[in-house]
Amino acid sequence: MLGAALAAPIAMLSQPRSHAQSSLPASRQRLVSLDLLITELLLTLGEVPIAVANIPLYRRLVASPALPDSVEDLGPLNEPNLEFLQRLAPTRVLVADWQAPGLMPLTRIAPVLPIRVFAGRTPALDHCETLLSDLAELTGRQAEAATAIAATAAAIDAARTQLSGFSRPVYICRFNRDGRNIALFGGNGMLGDVAGRLNLRNAYKGRVNGAGVTNAPLSRLADEPDAVIVHFDRGAETDVALARLEESALWHALPAVRKGRVVRMPVIYPSGGLRSADRFATQIGKQLAKLADG
Repeated sequence: MLGAALAAPIAMLSQPRSHAQSSLPASRQRLVSLDLLITELLLTLGEVPIAVANIPLYRRLVASPALPDSVEDLGPLNEPNLEFLQRLAPTRVLVADWQAPGLMPLTRIAPVLPIRVFAGRTPALDHCETLLSDLAELTGRQAEAATAIAATAAAIDAARTQLSGFSRPVYICRFNRDGRNIALFGGNGMLGDVAGRLNLRNAYKGRVNGAGVTNAPLSRLADEPDAVIVHFDRGAETDVALARLEESALWHALPAVRKGRVVRMPVIYPSGGLRSADRFATQIGKQLAKLADG
């Protein structure tokens, strides 16, 4: 039963809904989300969950759409507070498919919907549009889904126009605090997919995991001497990494560093949804347009 449930983007993990649950009006649903992407998608639709897992992590990595103060925090993504959840009396609990096997006890509290959050071979934005549309069916917010999809497409179109004079390859990365290793983004992941739609040349063309990311040594940034390095600002973690990079001869030898082609960008959740894609396109469009033909 679990395998069948995980085969579709959205499927019931627990027993079939009763007639009362099936006929519950969308406006009366009490939804809970235990995944960052699912939380982002619900809020994009204007559907505020009664509780989510790890609110501080959402606010640090995703941030937009903003999470209202009325939303309760259930604790860690993989270890939600079950007693508190039961008191909240949700009508449905939405989880990522990778979480589902460890969250079977939730089915005693409410119907659980596992959602396939990683796109696999499908471009991430196409996958997110499908998820958003499916959640819109669940919540009765089809108009909001259409608006969000159109807004993201418009943001990407605008950023693509902004970047028409930019031709350099781009590394999209996150620095590890050790100052020696990095996370590189590409492939069909959200960041790689958006970069492709902006007609940017991703300087990293190697393999990535299902989330569109791979770990690599700092030396990989030397593979494309003409590239711009775009990295995400994760606050104190990035400050520590940059302090260590200042002591690195390899870092100072990189052409992008010597020529001032390093862009520090506000953090974007790399496995985020349409709002994250919108923000990434807008941010990278503004930043790289300043370096056009430079």
